[in-house]
Amino acid sequence: MKKLSFTLFLLSLLSVIFLSCEKNGADAASSASGTGKGGSLAKFTIVGNYIYAVSSHYLYTVDISNPANPTKVNQSALSFDMETIYPYKNRLYIGSRTGLYVYSIDTASSPRLIGEAKHGRSCDPVVANDSVSYSTLKGNSFCGPATSGLYVYDVKNTNNPVLKKTIPINEPIGLGIADSALYVCCSGDGLKVYNINDGYNPVERQTISGNYFIDVIPYDDLLICWTKDGIRLYNITNRLSPQFIKLIAN
Repeated sequence: MKKLSFTLFLLSLLSVIFLSCEKNGADAASSASGTGKGGSLAKFTIVGNYIYAVSSHYLYTVDISNPANPTKVNQSALSFDMETIYPYKNRLYIGSRTGLYVYSIDTASSPRLIGEAKHGRSCDPVVANDSVSYSTLKGNSFCGPATSGLYVYDVKNTNNPVLKKTIPINEPIGLGIADSALYVCCSGDGLKVYNINDGYNPVERQTISGNYFIDVIPYDDLLICWTKDGIRLYNITNRLSPQFIKLIAN
């Protein structure tokens, strides 16, 4: 338990460090404000002057324009079990036990639900880009009866996400996008790397085996992987061919 707590702390610390690194140009366009990226299992994210955080039934908005005095400015009560939150441009993609939910943050202080796609009860992290969203659903006695796999949604119209494809995967957890690559953590089955040049039809290129993969954060040419034995770092200069750099052990 202590080792797992340390790993969670280290992953959170890495995320905070990266979130504090303001980026410019094309990289800045990858999120709403260019403040960085967190993992797909994250329950909070920073976009501009706001923190957005989810609990089981609430979405919270906290104004951090004055870091010395963070202020909660909005709290939305919801009827579904929210689990994860992922920002992309002026949208928040929220994974829940019952579906994918899309919120507009055009008015940053007041997120507004604009689209949803329901699915069978399951654990459900999510990532997205301009046209496609990917969710991993894990069906089991704890999460629910949904079929485990990678679910691919057309989100060009964010008001109406449409399921385009389901790829069966055993015990998927976290996932991440870097340009033409999608990385899917598959618990003890390793890390799957997909080519997503055709976004709605991911093609598996390889599986990195030998460890229990939980979540990933693609950051520039670095892939930060949360595994059971700690944090594993990979060079992803070649997006589809991660090269191991080092292990930061528990």
